[in-house]
Amino acid sequence: MELADYLTIAAIILGPIASVQIQKLLERRKETKKEKVRIFRILMGTRGSSLSKAHVEALNQIDLVFEDKEYQSVRMAWGEYLDNLHQTFDDNTFSVWVNRNEDLLTNLLYQMGLALGYNYDKVAIKRNSYTPVGHSNVDNENQSIRTNLIEVLKGEKILPMQLILDEEELKGQKELRDLMSNYYKQELRNNNG
Repeated sequence: MELADYLTIAAIILGPIASVQIQKLLERRKETKKEKVRIFRILMGTRGSSLSKAHVEALNQIDLVFEDKEYQSVRMAWGEYLDNLHQTFDDNTFSVWVNRNEDLLTNLLYQMGLALGYNYDKVAIKRNSYTPVGHSNVDNENQSIRTNLIEVLKGEKILPMQLILDEEELKGQKELRDLMSNYYKQELRNNNG
């Protein structure tokens, strides 16, 4: 047999195997792209509510899903954003921290969009989201309730109470108190005398 015969036999045997492998590779690439787009969509959809569970879960998947070298700009933007998320702040620096977070999240979404073939500008990413004030109010009220309840349960704060008694109830309470007082005075005299 000649070299051409060996190559023909090899092509007949390896052709279907190579075809299957190429198909699997293309499917994996398609699936990874789909996963990247899913993360991007979640983050875009929740950018106005960055404390939502879906938003946080999507952020935590960035390192895993955007691991390829071609997505280095996404990972760098994520690293800057993550670093700022871990910064501490006080009442005086809170608004600066929030503004920086907004800018860094916008940059992250911009870099993801570019890497995935979307053409959004940063202003549109930052401003074209809707978060009802009511959602913010509910979140703030829930946080306040949780904080105050924890303080009450720890004994750091008391639960304010106000007794409202009408005249008849007050008279009955006074009579009961007087009867109890007289009873205990009599008991003390009997035990001491």
